Amino acid sequence: MFSVLVVQEVCAETGSLTLEKEQHWETYGVGGTCITGPHNLFLEDVDGDGFVEIIAGGFAYQNVGGTRIAPENSLTIWNWNGQNLASHTSYRWNTTVTNSFSCLYAADADGDGNIEILTGGRFRNGSKSFTQLGVWSWDGINLVMQSSTELKDLEGASLSSIFVSDLDNDGKSEIITAGRTYDDTKASAQLRIWHLNANRLVLQKSVEWCAVKEASAISVCASDVNDDGVPEIITCGFDHDLENSTGQLRLWKWGGTALTMEESQEWRMTDGYMLNIAGNVMGNTIANVVRADDVDYDGLPEIVTGGFTYDGTYANAQVVIWRWNGESLTQVGSSHWHTEDINEVKSMSIEDVDGDGKQEIVTSGFVGNPTEWPEPSNTLGQLRVWSWDGKTLTMKYSQDWIAGNSTTAWNVGTGDVDKDGVTEIITVGCIYVDTLCDPDMRIWSIARETASPPYPLLATLGAVAVIGLVMTFLFVRKRRQ
Repeated sequence: MFSVLVVQEVCAETGSLTLEKEQHWETYGVGGTCITGPHNLFLEDVDGDGFVEIIAGGFAYQNVGGTRIAPENSLTIWNWNGQNLASHTSYRWNTTVTNSFSCLYAADADGDGNIEILTGGRFRNGSKSFTQLGVWSWDGINLVMQSSTELKDLEGASLSSIFVSDLDNDGKSEIITAGRTYDDTKASAQLRIWHLNANRLVLQKSVEWCAVKEASAISVCASDVNDDGVPEIITCGFDHDLENSTGQLRLWKWGGTALTMEESQEWRMTDGYMLNIAGNVMGNTIANVVRADDVDYDGLPEIVTGGFTYDGTYANAQVVIWRWNGESLTQVGSSHWHTEDINEVKSMSIEDVDGDGKQEIVTSGFVGNPTEWPEPSNTLGQLRVWSWDGKTLTMKYSQDWIAGNSTTAWNVGTGDVDKDGVTEIITVGCIYVDTLCDPDMRIWSIARETASPPYPLLATLGAVAVIGLVMTFLFVRKRRQ
C-alpha cells in the first residue's frame, strides 16, 4: 500500500539538555573508530552487577602516513558512575581486510538466566563478503564469543538490526534479524528468525522481498501493538530502489513454523530524490529505525518510525507515529523538518527522560549540506526529544552541535546508567577531525525543574489570615468595651 505523507500538528516547548560527559576512543588522533548504523549502541546490565553497561560496536583502524591500516571490528563496553567513564574491555578482531560490527542487542536469548550480547557484522575473505551473527558473554572481566554463524549461503548479505522476543508464546525467545541480501540481479530486504540452543545458532525461517532492484530492511522490533496477546514483528526500511525509494513499514506474525506478513505500508511526499553529502543518491524516503511503545499512555503501544523524506528541495528529517488495530495500519501523527539541505533521523529510543512520568521519543541524527567529497561536510549532530499525547507531536528539547569538522549522531540510547535516579541520554556516532573519525560519545541529561512555590496563592492566604486576625481583634475589643 502506498500513501502520501500527512503532516499532523506539531508544537515546540523550550527546555535544556545538559552535556555531562564527552568521550573519545583510544584511537583518537592516531587512527579512527567509526560507529555507523542506527543500531550499534545498546544499554543493558550485561554482567548482573546492578549497573547498566554502555555497549558500542563499529570498526577501528590505525593511520600511518595517511594510509589506513589494520582495520578491525570494534566492540567496547563502558560504565559511567556520574563523573568518570571506564572502558572495561575493547575487543579487536584484527584482519587484513575491513570488518565491522554493524548492529548490537543484549538479552537472555537462550533462557539460561544470563544476558548475551548479540552482534551483527560483516567480514571479507578475499573477494567474497559474508555476514556474521555472533553471541557473546561478558562477566565483568572477560568478553568471550560463545557462538557465531557465517551466512555463506548469502554472499554479500548484511545485518542492520537485531531484536529478541518470545514471538509465539512458547516460553522460548526468538532472535530476529533484519538486513539485506544480494544476488546477480538485485538487492533484497531480508528478515530471519533464529533460535539459540546450547550456544548454537539455528536458523528457523528466512524471507526476502524486493519490488524492483533494491530494497532493505533496516530496523526490526517486536511488540503486541494490537493487544491480541501475540507480539507482532515490525520492520522498516525502503523499497523500489534508491532513486524512487518509498519508506516501508511491515508487520509480521511468527507462528512457530510460518512467518506471515500481516500488513505493508509505503509512503513519501513527492517524486524525485536527494543527493547525500558525497554527491551520491541518498533516496526519496527511507525509514531508518522503528520502535514500539506506549507513548501516549493509553495502554496500547504505538509504532514510531524515524528517517528522512524528500520534499522536492530538501531531505527532511522525519518522525511518524502509527497505530495497528489488527486490521489496518494507520498513520496518526508525524513531523518532518529541515534546517539545512540534508536532515535525517538515524536512531531512536523511547523512555521517560525528563522525569514527568510519561515516555518521550528521543531521536538522533544530523543536519548538513553537500560539499566536495571527501572534504569534511560540516554536518551537525542533532538530538531531539518529543512527546505525543495522542493528537499532537511536541518537540520538548533540541540540541545541535559540531565536534571536529563534522558530526553525525548515528546512535542514541537511554537509561539510568549511573543509578542516580535520572535517565541519561547517550549519543555516539562519528566525527571527522581532518580525515580521521572518532565516535565522540556524549552523555546528556535533562535538568528537572523544581516546582516553584505558589507565591500568588501564598500571598492570598496571607492576606486572608491578616484580615482574619484584624477582624478577631476588633471583635474582641468591641466586646470588652
